[in-house]
Amino acid sequence: MSERFFITGGSGFIGSHFHEKISNDKIINFDKKTPFEFQKSTFYKGNIRDFDALDQALTENPCDTIISLAAEHVDFGVTKEDFFKTNEHGTKMVCEAADKHNIKRIIFYSSVAVYGDEQLPSDETINPLIPTRIYGDSKLAGEKVLLNWIKDDPSKSLLIIRPAVVYGERNVANMYRLIEQIKKGRYFHVGKGDNIKSIAYVGNLVDATLHVMKDMKPGYCQIYNYSDEPQMTSKEIANQIYDILGRKRPISLPYSLMYSVGLLFDVVIGITGIDLPVSTNRIKKFKTMSHHKADKMLKTGFQPKVSNVEGIRKMIKWLEKN
Repeated sequence: MSERFFITGGSGFIGSHFHEKISNDKIINFDKKTPFEFQKSTFYKGNIRDFDALDQALTENPCDTIISLAAEHVDFGVTKEDFFKTNEHGTKMVCEAADKHNIKRIIFYSSVAVYGDEQLPSDETINPLIPTRIYGDSKLAGEKVLLNWIKDDPSKSLLIIRPAVVYGERNVANMYRLIEQIKKGRYFHVGKGDNIKSIAYVGNLVDATLHVMKDMKPGYCQIYNYSDEPQMTSKEIANQIYDILGRKRPISLPYSLMYSVGLLFDVVIGITGIDLPVSTNRIKKFKTMSHHKADKMLKTGFQPKVSNVEGIRKMIKWLEKN
């Protein structure tokens, strides 16, 4: 039997791109969400918190490798309990299902959020890890579950990928919101904008994963950051979007002023419960550095095919069509 992949969260943004790289007859997609129309893999609707659902899907469709993408990751409307129920407990359920069905290979998508804001620029040698947000805490807890899963069993193999901000076609998160605010004329540079913001084009990320996955022999256990080079500042990313859209670049406003505006929006968010595009949390993110190096990945011989400029162009082109 040729290798078959059980992808949790396979209907999501990154999961949809795995469907473009792997023959769909080799994929079992396990997700809460219905897949995109072009995804022709076998689909099971379920939650990774639910062992019985995982068990049923794998009983009916034996697989060799699990690609664990399913996660709670949004920064609004998710409780601390929900983060850990999915990112830690859900990962534990995936491991238990793998053991029951004799699956020895797991690829887990973690996050650079495990490094926090004070351990930058990051690389995989940093220890101890000190996340500064609940999401990072829960992802680190998921990593620990997996490291415990592989411990003392030389027949197993584990690959952990820690991506920076991922963007590209079908993304409706950070980069999408930035592009939409720019298109609507609601964006201004905050302060100098000279803080590095590591980003990763989704096609490169999936290619990098498949590249190092080839080395997953029994006993293999590796952790890789992923971000694209050259690194860009927040101002450079925004200016690139303006240039691609053919618009005049924006002015810069003082951080203190924008933070004060964010405080007003925080009040409205607190009263209405609506996730607005401006908040103090998002203003702070504009100023925060998120520099994550992927030298270890590049040393494996992996060469990304798409530059950040071309990746942003591809995403904007997709948005204009959709």
